[in-house]
Amino acid sequence: MNLRVLGDDEDVLRLEVEGRVVQEDLDPERDPLGGLLGDRGYTRRVILNLARAEYIDSSGLALALVWHKRFVEAGGKLVLHSTPTLVMDTIKILRMDRVLHLAKDESAALALARGHNA
Repeated sequence: MNLRVLGDDEDVLRLEVEGRVVQEDLDPERDPLGGLLGDRGYTRRVILNLARAEYIDSSGLALALVWHKRFVEAGGKLVLHSTPTLVMDTIKILRMDRVLHLAKDESAALALARGHNA
C-alpha cells in the first residue's frame, strides 16, 4: 500500500492510497497515516481517494475503522471517496458502509468533510 499526499489547503488534507491494502503490507507498529497528518493529527479533516486501491482485505478495513475512530474521538473527520467496485463490495459485505464516511467522488467528499450535505 502506498499512501501519499495529493494536497493540503490547511482546511482539508487530500490523500490517495494506491495498490493492495492487505495484512502483509500493514505494520502494526507503524501508523502510515499518522506521519502525514502533521501537528494537528486526527483533529484534521481528511479525504482519502481510493480510486487506485486495487484490493482491500479485512485487515485494511480494520485499519480504516481504527482511523475513523481516532478522527471521531479527536474531532476530525475522515471521508473515503472514489471507491472501486471491488473495494466497495468488500466494504458493504462487512457492513462498514454503515460506519465509515463514504462519498462518490472528490467534490462530494470535500462537501462531506466540511460538513455540507453532499
